[in-house]
Amino acid sequence: MTVLVTGARGNLARRVIDQLLEAGETVRAASRDPENTQLPPGVEPILVDFTKPETLPRALAGVDRVFLYSAHEGLDNFVAAAKEAGVSKVVLLSSAGAAMPDAMDNFIGRMHLLAEQGLENAGFTWVFVRPAMFATNTLFWADSVKKESLVRVPYPDSLVRPIHDWDIADVALLGLTSDKLDGHKVLIDGPEALTQRRQVELIGEALGREIAVEELPRAAAEQFLPAEVLDMLAEGSAPQFGPSSEAATGKPARDYAQWAIDHVNDFR
Repeated sequence: MTVLVTGARGNLARRVIDQLLEAGETVRAASRDPENTQLPPGVEPILVDFTKPETLPRALAGVDRVFLYSAHEGLDNFVAAAKEAGVSKVVLLSSAGAAMPDAMDNFIGRMHLLAEQGLENAGFTWVFVRPAMFATNTLFWADSVKKESLVRVPYPDSLVRPIHDWDIADVALLGLTSDKLDGHKVLIDGPEALTQRRQVELIGEALGREIAVEELPRAAAEQFLPAEVLDMLAEGSAPQFGPSSEAATGKPARDYAQWAIDHVNDFR
């Protein structure tokens, strides 16, 4: 049988695809732009748009497991088509926001919680992967690092707990290839707390050159960061949402220094 991986153009989905291939699985990679999706040999690219239900039957034909990115539109279409196709398991990339008491009061928490509830009610075997802060969020800095050797960031001395995308992929892979996580909502946090300034230093160490830090005023940061994220950064502490990926996989979680090394070419 085949595993369908949605969001195939993203870093995380690509890691899941690579690991599934190493495990001997047959993989189909879904995106809204399959012709421009770079994939390993042997992986079938296919168009999937949850808001266009006519794209789903072909994508799901012969599929028994799905790695699913949360979608706030068209999830009902996916559920109906997946049930019709005989899909047995869905591993959902959710969010730690879905575990918060006020999840229904903010867009991110609400979107992911509603997706979880829709899948629970559909009768699939499910695994919900709930990461907190993605280390890949700092790829937003790549352009200024390349052009100016500079990162502009609000509250640079606030603490964060970034998660290596490969650790999230490891949890997803375990969910897709075993029954160990079936019916679990797997909360994942980063393995360490460090300042954003230190993150920049680690990128510089991976590149072999110094990267400067410039504090970005909150008013400017509000143009691209949600208020709840800025409020958390303003507090300066790094609340721990849960354990690292090691609690699920048994493998030590990768730290941000390793992430910077693994993604150094994105900053060159």
